[in-house]
Amino acid sequence: MCGNFNNRRDDEYMMPNGQQAADSNALGESWQVPDSDPSCGVPVPSPPCSAEEEKLYQSDQFCGILTTRPSSFEACHGVINPQDYFDTCLYDLCALNGGHEFLCAALEAYADACQAAGVKLLPWRNATFCPLQCPPNSNYDPCMTGCPATCVDQQAPKNCSKPCVEGCACSSGFLLSGDTCVPEANCGCLFEGNYYTEGESFVNENCTQRCRCEAKGQMVCSALSCGEDEVCKIQDGQRGCYPASTAICHIYGDPHYSTFDGKLHHFQGSCNYTAVTGCDNSSVGFTVTTRNKHRGSLSWTALNSVALSLNGLHIALREHKAVYINGALVSLPASPAPGVTISLSGSYVRVSTKLGLQLQFNGDHELLVKVSEKYKGKLCGLCGTYTGSQQDDFMRPDGVVVPDFNDFGASWMVPDDEWPCDPTISPPASCSPAEEEAANKQCSLLT
Repeated sequence: MCGNFNNRRDDEYMMPNGQQAADSNALGESWQVPDSDPSCGVPVPSPPCSAEEEKLYQSDQFCGILTTRPSSFEACHGVINPQDYFDTCLYDLCALNGGHEFLCAALEAYADACQAAGVKLLPWRNATFCPLQCPPNSNYDPCMTGCPATCVDQQAPKNCSKPCVEGCACSSGFLLSGDTCVPEANCGCLFEGNYYTEGESFVNENCTQRCRCEAKGQMVCSALSCGEDEVCKIQDGQRGCYPASTAICHIYGDPHYSTFDGKLHHFQGSCNYTAVTGCDNSSVGFTVTTRNKHRGSLSWTALNSVALSLNGLHIALREHKAVYINGALVSLPASPAPGVTISLSGSYVRVSTKLGLQLQFNGDHELLVKVSEKYKGKLCGLCGTYTGSQQDDFMRPDGVVVPDFNDFGASWMVPDDEWPCDPTISPPASCSPAEEEAANKQCSLLT
């Protein structure tokens, strides 16, 4: 959108495909970034001004003040041509019904560009025309220093080489603390290279310390630790200990895998595979494996059983909701270890742990693996990496991310003497047009 900076103005409408856009709207649309904002859409052209409106907005009482002579902006005409600013001012006022705030914004844009170029302008604002409202302990200055005195550097104006700027300068006896003018006695704290205003508190990067800036620039810190069900993260712009959210990996059907990060893939392997485990050196204390089995066709497999290994405990969830603990069949509910419970919940066998892991298996083909946010970025397996991005979900045990889901799936095969299988993966059967039409009708119930 800002052009290509090649000292030519005839190719500034370059689109990502290398072609020149026909107009500004086409250029803007070509550089659109995917966004969830519901208000995003193709701009609707504004209705043109009437001849009377256009004449009014071109006058010296409106946009014409930019180009007229003499004026507050005349000194800049030889440095920055005001015509483009005049044109955009006229465009905005026509599109926005001549709103006075948009006129002021257009004039301010030209004034800022002129001052950035080192041009000193005559005052163009006054109490009734585009007044700049200044906060307490400051006053309007059309050409204040570009390096105002702050609590961190009171001598900044003396060593300043920047051009002057329009703004609100702190009154005598006050310094800039953040974006507020305060008496020197109320300045904040300079701590580990960062400035904090008086009364401001923060939590360090790993949430082991909470600090608060007290009076006279004193930073007071105290120890902090997150609770068992909390994680250290930033929420609403503030770092701290917050309740951990959860992510779910859903395995179902023949089988389909929806990873923790929401990536859907289909893997027809018929062996034993690691669904969830810790990556590399990130020991999470548990591993979930799944056995797949052909059902009626060599091109169709589904879950047969699920195994959870943690802290020397082996829990197997098998067909028809049978549960084995360290090889022995048990009745439910069961609590084989502190913090581990196994129970029936509706049509599922549920395994809950205090580790922040929960399994739900229906004894047939469906498994849900729910993990705490504290494992984010630490997991690998057929359920993906849980990094918040789908781009690295197909990561093999060797750390290589591959594009092919069969390559990815086969890499997580676990040797299993009790589960003989053919590691060859058959391609899924294709549908005839009639079968596809019938399937679409049945599956349309979902939408």
